[in-house]
Amino acid sequence: MEREFKMAGELDPRFDYAGPERNLGLLYRDAPGWPASIGNKRTAHYYSEQAVKLVPDYPANHLNIVESYLLWDERDDAKRELKVLDAIWPAARTNLTGEAWAASWDDWSTRRDAARKKINETSSHP
Repeated sequence: MEREFKMAGELDPRFDYAGPERNLGLLYRDAPGWPASIGNKRTAHYYSEQAVKLVPDYPANHLNIVESYLLWDERDDAKRELKVLDAIWPAARTNLTGEAWAASWDDWSTRRDAARKKINETSSHP
């Protein structure tokens, strides 16, 4: 998968709203680390950030970073990135419409709510 995502990114880094970079970020985040596999926090962060830089108005790119920060217990960064997501949300809702986007919006809304809840829970505890 790594090779295929990298190849797709070389051919068209903006394909599927920066899908190759977004998926590489998830792959490196979720795979076990060395020596078992290719998982690597620094590399995951790099590719996730690249996806946001390439297509900054796509909600999934921001959601992945928010969720990654929460996974890595980087709450302040998650909170900051959630604010960015909230800022792009209304325009994305206007631009990504129709039946083809309904499942994505259901997923994104659920994930955003869960991230907000987790951030608020940890923010209220010392």
